[in-house]
Amino acid sequence: MIRRLTLFALIFLGMDMPAARAEPGLLAALREGGLVIFLRHTETGSTAPDNLTAVMGDCATQRNLDETGRAQAVAIGTAFRELGIPVSRVLSSPFCRTLETAALAFGGAETENALSLPRHLDEAAHREMGEALRGLLPEPGFGGNWVLVGHSYHMMRAGGPAPQPQGAAVVMRPEGQGRFTVLAILPPDGWTRLARQRFAEAR
Repeated sequence: MIRRLTLFALIFLGMDMPAARAEPGLLAALREGGLVIFLRHTETGSTAPDNLTAVMGDCATQRNLDETGRAQAVAIGTAFRELGIPVSRVLSSPFCRTLETAALAFGGAETENALSLPRHLDEAAHREMGEALRGLLPEPGFGGNWVLVGHSYHMMRAGGPAPQPQGAAVVMRPEGQGRFTVLAILPPDGWTRLARQRFAEAR
């Protein structure tokens, strides 16, 4: 069961909130490692479901990243490197849009079927997606940070916040046995804004 947070512990980094000023300790925590970043695939230009028709390995049957989404993924990866955020493992849903997000941002990923979308999104499937995400979380004490590139359903059904819009990320601290604490929610450009502010403060 997720530990309930106070209002001050749950940080929403929205369009009007400068990321580093909103939480000065976030970057330090990311650099220290031991966190999991759930990254929803970047922009596709649509939210039309394709789980019924998608054939894994055949991108022509799926909803794919558009040019905006590809640029977002590249920018996220660039910001991670500029900020010195260590990434020790990247797992991705087998859908083309998640694999491409991972490849453009982090150079690739291990395909993880537990992060995929089932054919039928009924209540039982939603529950299983939440359990699958919790089951992927490592026990505390691992080095670097893990990035899980997936779809919004997993995070929401695990009891976390909705990663909205496409390309949003939820930063979590695993607490063991599938439990986690949410440290921040970043919009797609939140990483770049964090890097820019860090650069400005260093001048």
